[in-house]
Amino acid sequence: MMNRCWGGKRVTGRVSALLPTLFLLAFGAVVISGQTTPRIAPYFTEPAISPDRSEIAFVSGGDIWTVPAAGGEARLLISHAATESRPLYSPDGRRLAFTSTRTGDGDIYVVTLDSGDLKRLTFSDNPDELNAWSADGTWIYFSSLDQDISGMQDVFRISVDGGTPMPVSADRYTAEYFSAPSPDGKAMAFTRARLRTGPVVAQWTQSHRRKRNLADAVWAFADL
Repeated sequence: MMNRCWGGKRVTGRVSALLPTLFLLAFGAVVISGQTTPRIAPYFTEPAISPDRSEIAFVSGGDIWTVPAAGGEARLLISHAATESRPLYSPDGRRLAFTSTRTGDGDIYVVTLDSGDLKRLTFSDNPDELNAWSADGTWIYFSSLDQDISGMQDVFRISVDGGTPMPVSADRYTAEYFSAPSPDGKAMAFTRARLRTGPVVAQWTQSHRRKRNLADAVWAFADL
């Protein structure tokens, strides 16, 4: 049985059935009066595994669900009339960050899994894209086009306790996104693309702290 669902609608009782049943629904068919009618297939996307590898959070139907990593019953975790997406466990597994359109185009929220306490972190007029937690669980990295032009994103980080987002990489006329901080918190990799030429080619940014790495569009940023 279950009685945990945060974000607008509470669902009490057993939620849905076993994952094999869900997959049968996804790929099965209904026979009506001798005719085979395909079912409307549900979808399962954006999986995130918990730090102890015991549980997987995923998105289905615009809500966030969890299921044991070994298989079993899928349970509804966060439900709302809006769209919830991009679940990410904190390094200690006690919280889950996600993006929700409940207050606009998409802001970042954090829910404490034990208590159900929900905290909104960003207050943007544009969609915010959740990227990663810092290794110590004190910062959340995300991309936003709030302060650039023509849909260009910049990379920010914000304390899990809330506050003002701090720019990490914010070059003008350049899209910067998919940030990934290093385990020691001293560097960050991210994807970078220019407005005029698409993925950036062999050239240096204005800051000597940045350099190309792995591919033309992947960069490393030191001294966070």
